Amino acid sequence: MMNKKKEMIRELTNTAWSLIKEYDDEYKNALITIEEAQRLAAKKIGNMRYGAEGKDYFWITDMKPVMIMHPYRPELNNSMLDDYKDPQGVRLFIEAVKVVRTKDEGFINYMWQWKDDSTQIVPKLSYVKGFKNWGWIIGTGIYLDDVQAEIGALKARLTRISLLISAIIMLILAFIIRQSLKIEISRKKAEEDLLQSRQKYKTLVEASSEGTIMIKDSRIIFSNHMFEQLTGKTHKELVASKFEDIFSISWDEVLWSCEKTNKSISIETQIKQGELVFHDVVISVTRIFFEEQEAYVVVTKDISRKKQTEKIVQNLSSELQSSLILMNQPISQFVKPIVKSNLQTTVAEAASLMDRKKMNLIFIADNDKMLGVVNDSDLRKRVLAKNKDGNSLLVDVMTAPIICISNTALLYQVVLEFRKQNISHLAVKNDKNEIIGVLSNEDILEIQHNSLSYMLREIEYAEDVNELKKIYDKIPVLVNALLESGNKTELITHIITSVSDAMTNRIITFALEDHGEPPCRFAFVALGSEGRKEQTIATDQDNAIIFEDVGKNNVPKIKNYFLKFAETVNNHLAHVGYELCIGNIMAKNPKYTLTLSDWKKQFTSWINTPEPQNIIDTSVFFDFRCIYGDNFFTDELRKHINLLIDKKAVFVYHLAQTVIQYRSPLNIFGNIASGDNETFDIKKILLPVITFIKVFALQHKLSETNTLQRLEQLLNENVIQKSMYEELKQAYNFLMVLRFGTQTNALKEFRKPDNTINIKNLTEIEKSTLKKVYSLISEMQTKLNLEFKGR
Repeated sequence: MMNKKKEMIRELTNTAWSLIKEYDDEYKNALITIEEAQRLAAKKIGNMRYGAEGKDYFWITDMKPVMIMHPYRPELNNSMLDDYKDPQGVRLFIEAVKVVRTKDEGFINYMWQWKDDSTQIVPKLSYVKGFKNWGWIIGTGIYLDDVQAEIGALKARLTRISLLISAIIMLILAFIIRQSLKIEISRKKAEEDLLQSRQKYKTLVEASSEGTIMIKDSRIIFSNHMFEQLTGKTHKELVASKFEDIFSISWDEVLWSCEKTNKSISIETQIKQGELVFHDVVISVTRIFFEEQEAYVVVTKDISRKKQTEKIVQNLSSELQSSLILMNQPISQFVKPIVKSNLQTTVAEAASLMDRKKMNLIFIADNDKMLGVVNDSDLRKRVLAKNKDGNSLLVDVMTAPIICISNTALLYQVVLEFRKQNISHLAVKNDKNEIIGVLSNEDILEIQHNSLSYMLREIEYAEDVNELKKIYDKIPVLVNALLESGNKTELITHIITSVSDAMTNRIITFALEDHGEPPCRFAFVALGSEGRKEQTIATDQDNAIIFEDVGKNNVPKIKNYFLKFAETVNNHLAHVGYELCIGNIMAKNPKYTLTLSDWKKQFTSWINTPEPQNIIDTSVFFDFRCIYGDNFFTDELRKHINLLIDKKAVFVYHLAQTVIQYRSPLNIFGNIASGDNETFDIKKILLPVITFIKVFALQHKLSETNTLQRLEQLLNENVIQKSMYEELKQAYNFLMVLRFGTQTNALKEFRKPDNTINIKNLTEIEKSTLKKVYSLISEMQTKLNLEFKGR
């Protein structure tokens, strides 16, 4: 408290000192004489008051010392003060001169009259500061009696609070003791009930349809008939066995899991049925007290493939719900820094500053005090709409007061505050009530879209491919949930691709651990649908490796390393669930693990000899994307392809012919309506749409590989009209939804997912939409015919 008081009079003295400096500056600028400057300064400071009663003041002496000005002791003005002493003999004005000479400024203690009451003498602490140019000393002070009174009041308040807290604690202790007595009584009664029900419990367990054992001191002490049947062991054999002799998990691991959760747990494991026979089971472990000692009941459930699928659905549902945990995170980690301006900032300067800082919000501050805020909407409504000049002061259009929230608030509280206040931004304060950042509605939306990070984090921390396979098995259920909730296909393919990329990266890490560090720089490249970030559930591997040019003599040895490395990666991916490519377009194929120079030669050959069949066979390679390693190689290869296509535009022409010559696998007005041909491959209908967009992407040297992002770039470059853009986008999304729906339905029926659709399963609206897609393909063919006419 004393430090705050000292800081206050220091700042007040600095304020008065600044006023003297202003008059000195006017004198230096020849606006007034030195005498007039000093007279005006003394008069101005003599009239300055502060404090609750407006009676606290400033005084001025020179270095002799002579009193220049004292508002309450005018008899001292122009008097020599070298012998002036307070009642305790302190020559206070001499002390002030000493402080200024040695330190320029500082504190002095003395006795002085109480404000304007000359009859009352009290202790006082003053802060003095010298103004060298004029040889003046300016000072002001606080009465220590005031401080002591405040401290006394604070002590009294703390005493009252302490007494209140003590009373509350005593009440709580009394309540706890009372509750403890009740609990103890209940415990004794429960023990009595437990002894009475033990025989009943044993009878129920024996009659259970699930295998059950009881374990005490790490030994099996009881087993029911179903468990004996499940293991093929007698009760006597089970009692003589260890837990590890029966299950593929150790009892120590089970105990660790129980202690970690402190509640009943379920664990997937295997039960041994003979020397080499294992059976998948789920064990539920519950801790109980048996004969006043800790024991565990282990219930063993046999799980079939259907039950496993149901379990995945339930677990994923829980995981999706747990994403709400994200909304219970404190906002401190998401806060963005603020942009500040002062009271003199103009609208034009603020707009320029906001543009440089890439922010759509700016704060107006007076020194460290935040006064208001202006966002893009304010600039539009209050400046542009009102025809105000850019030289207008920003403070005139600001919004005040600033709506704030604590940095300890949770994300869901921010969302509620946005809705309640109907605002787009919230200032964030720390525990010192200082604004430290800002959070926008857009930031919250971005955070909510990041729930995929949980699954990606699981992949990142997976220890082996078996763990990755468990994560992969969740994808179909997630896709089905997203489809049923009406999510866009871009989001679904983005999730599948993100998971696939993360899986591949993790598997490559495993492979590098097995084969050692690579002998040179390389890129592991995704091709086809994976390269376009358009993978579905029914997908196989399309990948390759590009490694740097290392000289002809070194190529065989280095290529041999990458082929072994690629075989491990491809096999692990297959184990996880990404099937091996039927056409063998994989990195483990020597044809597709090449140096950068060899890949350039390969693409040169394909583009220079654009035979129709070759184009169909190799078009998958033109949608490549680096998913691990050095992007330099894919960038260089893309540049090379663009240069080649410039010189050999006939290649794009032949690629366009694959769309122009496309014929529907269905008679639109016959088969779809009547169902003459029961099934069709949805992928074959998607292919011309994807290829049409790819043709123009290659022609205009777009580096993007994703179909919808290519389509958007073509719209932005006016290659296609807005109407065709919308129709192509809707057609693509419709076909992808059909494709995903077919694949998820196959999984539900425990069939291998594929792209075959039965017409009978389509609704009339879907059949009608499919007809319109075929009509759009005809428009695409017409556009390509016009584009490449005469080539």
